[in-house]
Amino acid sequence: MRLKNAIKLIFANFGATFKVLLYKLIVFAVLVLVGVFVLLPNFQYLIEASSLDKLVASLGDLLKAIFVPDMVFGEEQQAFAAYLSEFTAYVSGNIGKIAGLGGALAAFYFVGMFFNNIADFALGQVVNDYMSSLTETSFTVGIFKNLGRASLYSLIDVAVSLAFMSAAVSLCLFIIWVSPAGIVTMFFAVLVFVVLISLKQVFASDFMPNIVADKIPAAKAFRESVKVPRKDFMRKFNNYLSINIIMLYVNVTAGLFTVMTGLLLTFPLTTLILICFRFVSQYTTTGKKYYLAPEEIVKPPRVSEDDEDDILKKIDEE
Repeated sequence: MRLKNAIKLIFANFGATFKVLLYKLIVFAVLVLVGVFVLLPNFQYLIEASSLDKLVASLGDLLKAIFVPDMVFGEEQQAFAAYLSEFTAYVSGNIGKIAGLGGALAAFYFVGMFFNNIADFALGQVVNDYMSSLTETSFTVGIFKNLGRASLYSLIDVAVSLAFMSAAVSLCLFIIWVSPAGIVTMFFAVLVFVVLISLKQVFASDFMPNIVADKIPAAKAFRESVKVPRKDFMRKFNNYLSINIIMLYVNVTAGLFTVMTGLLLTFPLTTLILICFRFVSQYTTTGKKYYLAPEEIVKPPRVSEDDEDDILKKIDEE
């Protein structure tokens, strides 16, 4: 029922998705322009000075030599070893420069995710205002209404997400590396990644709604969010896993069959359905009534630790 109600909320707030898309495209364009003028020349110099381009080309020739009889494997192996020596020598002598470029790249990613979360927080404000009082708040007002709290939320979320994503991606790459199953391993790694993302979303589910709907300070809101009621865990996990699998399929299909243009619709739609579900779930577990439409009000019972076993039975359909 929570997922069903979240889908209903999409139609009431769908207009905001295009404003979110425009905002994120502007942020992306600014970051790309700055990156082209600031980072790209440095990366090009690094690639040329370290012979990385020659190393990659030599690796390709080495792999070809295994299967092409006309190519001499020994010569290609010697060439690859020579370029590898040049590359390792450059890296060992320029660790500071390489670390600086890596730090700059990480900073660009952090800034991009920070402003991305500001947009998500504003969209959450729009969704919450409609749910709580049928107020139609504009996306622009949503950005500036709580910019301070949105910034704190974004900083915490980006820090947690960066650590989590690094661990999740590393695990998936390790699975691909150790398994000889090829394409099957790729699909399995994607499934593992989706499961891990769903787990992370369960514990971060109430973070934004706690700040927006209940006006809880950001640090406390995060601590409260990770305290998922025992019997509510699987309900949230199943819903997030379903959303992620469905939207992964929708996004991949849109990308393949519309030459990527369909992603302009499906990406913001993915964001909207996740945010709607976060607020529906938080309103349900805290027992707050909310609007799905002017004539449709949902009044869920409150969930607490004392009566969790009894009350959660009553909200199985919520």
